[in-house]
Amino acid sequence: MQLWLFITVNVCVAAFVGALTNHFAIKMLFHPRRALYILGRRVPFTPGLIPKRKDEIAAALGHVVADYLVTADGIREWLRGGAMQEAAAAKIRSWLLARAEEGLTAERVILKFTDRESWEAMRTKWAARGAGLAERWIERLWEEGGWKAKTIAELVPGWSEETAAGWAEDLSDWLTASLREELLSIRGQRTLRNMIDGLLDRTGGWIGVLAGIFVDEDKAAAKLTEVLVEQLESGALREMMRTFIAKKLAEAGDWTLEQAAARLSGEENPLPWLKEQALRLLRLEERIGELEKANVGELLIRHESVWGEALRTIVGAAFDLLDRRLETVVAAFELPQLVQKQVEKFPVEQVERIILSLSGREFRAITWLGALLGGIIGLIQSVFLQLVR
Repeated sequence: MQLWLFITVNVCVAAFVGALTNHFAIKMLFHPRRALYILGRRVPFTPGLIPKRKDEIAAALGHVVADYLVTADGIREWLRGGAMQEAAAAKIRSWLLARAEEGLTAERVILKFTDRESWEAMRTKWAARGAGLAERWIERLWEEGGWKAKTIAELVPGWSEETAAGWAEDLSDWLTASLREELLSIRGQRTLRNMIDGLLDRTGGWIGVLAGIFVDEDKAAAKLTEVLVEQLESGALREMMRTFIAKKLAEAGDWTLEQAAARLSGEENPLPWLKEQALRLLRLEERIGELEKANVGELLIRHESVWGEALRTIVGAAFDLLDRRLETVVAAFELPQLVQKQVEKFPVEQVERIILSLSGREFRAITWLGALLGGIIGLIQSVFLQLVR
C-alpha cells in the first residue's frame, strides 16, 4: 500500500473512532433512560449517568441552592435596598389606582372570588355571628360587668349636678326654640286651625252656633300663635321647663341601668329588650350591604396622597418584619427538600433538551475535538509504524 494512502486511512479511521467515542460518551450522560438487561443481568453503564444518579443530583442541587444561591443573607441584602421597597410600594399603588379607575367596590372584589349566592349566604352568616357576639358582649357587661346595678350618673361621663343643670338649660332652650319653629311653620298653623275647628264643633247650643258664625279660624289661629309664641319667649315658661327637666335629670341620675331600661321597656327583665334595641341600632346585615356598595375607588383617587404615604410606611414595616424573621421564613420553606422534590419530578427528557439547548455547541465541539485528537493519534501511529518497519 502506498504511504500516503496508508497514512490517510489511519488518520480517517482514528478520527472517526475519536469522534464516535466522544459522541457516545455525551449520549451516555442521558441514554439509555432505563436499565437494560440481558439474560437477567444488567448491562453495564445502563441507565445513563444522569438518569441513574438523578436522586443524588436532586439532593446535591437542593443543598447548593439553599447553601449558596438562595440564602438568608443574600435575600436580606436584596430586601434592604431602598429601591426594592420603593418598587414594591409603586407596584401596589399603580395596581390600586388602576382598579380604582375601573370603579372599585367591595362587591366587585368579592364577586371575583365567589358567586353572588355564596356571598349572600356568607353575609347573612357573618351578620348572625356579629349579632351573637353583640348579644354575648351585652350579657357579659350586664351580669359580669355589673352594669345593671350601676346608676346613670356612674355610666354617663362627666355627670354632676352642675352638668345636669347645664344640660337642663340647654334642653329647655332647644325645646322652646323647636316649639316656636313648629308653631310658626305651615304644619303648625294647620294643626292650630284644626284644633280650633274641633273645639267649635264640640261646642253645643246657641253659643256654638254663634261661635261658628262669627269666629274666623285663620284669625283665631294667628292670635293664638301670637299668644303662644309670647309665652314661649317669656322667662317664666323657660325657667319652669328648665326646673322640670333638671328635676327629672336628678331623679334619672339615681336610677340603675336596670331600672331605666325597665321603665323604657315596661318589662321586669329588660335584658332581652336591650339586646333587641342594640341589634336594631347595629343593623349588621344592612351595614355590610352598604359597605359592599361603597365606591372604594372614588375614595382611593380622592385621597391618594394620604394612603400613598401610608402605603410606603406599611411596605417599609412589612420589609422590616420580614428582615427580622428572615431566617425562620427561609427555614420554613425547606429549600433543599423543595428543590430536590422538584428536580425528581423533572423529566430526564426535559433536562436533556435544556442542557443541549444551552451546551449543544460545546458538545459538538467536544465531538470534533475527539475527531481531531483521533486524527493526530492516527497520524503519529502511522509515522511510528513506518519508522519501526
